[in-house]
Order: sequence, then structure tokens, then C-alpha cells
Amino acid sequence: MAKCKKCGKKGLFLKIEADTGLCVSCNEKFAQKGKLLTEKITEAKNKATVAKDSEEIVKFCKSVEEYGNELLALNKAHNLEPSQELLDLIQTHKRMREQAEK
Repeated sequence: MAKCKKCGKKGLFLKIEADTGLCVSCNEKFAQKGKLLTEKITEAKNKATVAKDSEEIVKFCKSVEEYGNELLALNKAHNLEPSQELLDLIQTHKRMREQAEK
């Protein structure tokens, strides 16, 4: 019997997304919030990459860390494992920020 990892709904005819283990409703909510956060992360990452001023680098790296941590929390709330890519991205920008602060 299928069971959603987030809301706990279960049933013989409940459609569960194969990649997330979430029901259609929970998966849609996760996808909408996740897409918005991913767009914000990408924008901040791109700006941090091209920034010349150390203050700007610090600002955009903090944004990547903040939005990345929000995405981690979203994954946790939906009982999903975050991607290693996300974890690496947050760590990289944390180091980049620390370097720019020196």
C-alpha cells in the first residue's frame, strides 16, 4: 500500500511520486517552494561569482547560505535527503565568504 512520506496519507490507489515518495499534493507544494529557493540560490551564486568587491561577495555568499539552509529545511520537512550538490554549494560559499571577510 502506498504511503506519503510527508503527510502520511495511504491507500491502494494513492499516487506516490517515485523520485520523492510524496503524494501528488505534497510533491507539488515541495516543488513550488523548492523551485523558488533554487532560483534565488542560483541568482545569488551567479552574483557572488562575478562580484569584485569583497563586501558584495560576502553579501551574496550569505544569501546562498541562507537560501540553501531554507532548502535544507524544506527537504527535512518533507522527509527527503538533500542532494550532495546542495550541501557542497553551501559549504563552498561559506568558505568563499570567510575568505572574503579576511
